[in-house]
Amino acid sequence: MKVIDVCNSIVITISPESTLKEAIEILSNNPTGRAIVLKEEKPIGMISTRDLVASFSEYGLNVYDLKVKDVMSQDLIIASPNDDVNNVVRRMLINNIGGVPIIDNNTIVGIFTEREVLKLITSLTFSGIVDSVMSTKLVTINEESNILDAAKLMARNNVRRLPILDNNDRLIGIITAADIVKFLSKKKEIGKVLDAGTRKPITVSRYESVLNAAKLMIEKRIGTLPVLDNQKLVGIVTERDLMYAYINIL
Repeated sequence: MKVIDVCNSIVITISPESTLKEAIEILSNNPTGRAIVLKEEKPIGMISTRDLVASFSEYGLNVYDLKVKDVMSQDLIIASPNDDVNNVVRRMLINNIGGVPIIDNNTIVGIFTEREVLKLITSLTFSGIVDSVMSTKLVTINEESNILDAAKLMARNNVRRLPILDNNDRLIGIITAADIVKFLSKKKEIGKVLDAGTRKPITVSRYESVLNAAKLMIEKRIGTLPVLDNQKLVGIVTERDLMYAYINIL
């Protein structure tokens, strides 16, 4: 299967001279969580919600004074329209990235992201449960923490999602890199994690099928599902985890 046949044709672009304030506003409304950086109509890099959160973790509210060129990823990993989908997914996993632009003769014709992989999974027939693919090395955050604490924790642990726990270690919410960017696009302040994140997040059992987990993510337009066992948080399953599952079932 060619990647051009399953990629997203809607691509968001931005200038390297744009401010991070502009980038925050653009990415807060972009479901893919990333924009291609163009200079003289040529793609030279990419900026994602992860890049914005990493910058916020370092500069705090001074992040608004930076420009896209200061924080963008310059080693642009790309794919050609005729590249095999499975090879592109492997490339994304190897380089720890969530999306690649599809470029034909220096022209961007689409973007392939983790979300497209989820759609591919739901079209397959295979057995497998969440327990076999979920991440069990959890990085969590307390409800009393603020979004800058969350950003620093995400940057330090190279993650994009943090389950939010109360003082009794019970799951009460989740905050993602996208949540932080959306909050910063509306308020120039450092709020609490529950002000930006999602309260009472959608969860799954460790015995839920991988197929159903992928369908739930697509239906609810989310990229993370906390995994509960007897009301206790035991893991988390993300789009990235399901990418590995996709590769393993081929």
